[in-house]
Amino acid sequence: MELEYKWQFPQDTMQALAEYLHGLPGSLPQETLHMEAEYYDSPERFAYKTGAALRLRRENSRTVCCLKQTVQKEGAKALREEYETEAETVAEGLKKLPAAGAPAELCLALSLQPLAVFARTQFIRNCRMLSPDGTFTAEFAVDAGHLGNPKRMLPFEELELEFKSGDAAAFQQFAEDLQKRFALVPQPLSKLARAAAAQ
Repeated sequence: MELEYKWQFPQDTMQALAEYLHGLPGSLPQETLHMEAEYYDSPERFAYKTGAALRLRRENSRTVCCLKQTVQKEGAKALREEYETEAETVAEGLKKLPAAGAPAELCLALSLQPLAVFARTQFIRNCRMLSPDGTFTAEFAVDAGHLGNPKRMLPFEELELEFKSGDAAAFQQFAEDLQKRFALVPQPLSKLARAAAAQ
């Protein structure tokens, strides 16, 4: 299960936010990842109609196939079922995803579809792990790059805070406090939704 908060890039408060996060206890050094993702679906949008998103993403030298299904979406917060496995192609990923917990019937149904790339993202992620009070661990990330489709790519910037382990309620309280303290504006649309809408 993936629990995350997503916000628009805060031009006015980003420096203060960065300094605050850097000073938190349990804050690890920043890591930089080069990310490229391709989202696959059939011409009839089979995955979309079943509430799923199928993605192949390259994270530096690692390639991962991911299947997501949104459970709840409210403001900046999103709760999703997420399954992933290392794979070089979507076909390979769909064969391996059930072993990672993904619904086997959905993976089989997707593998029988004429899948093609309909959306893309290319961005740099600067991220750090946080554990402010020791009750939870989360990843804070600043993403900047481009998203769109094979015909058109648009620039974007955003913030993400993703729960990794520990007390989920404490994590959500931290996220809500962060949003209020730095006047963060929720980003209600996923990267996929924005990429698919690019015209």
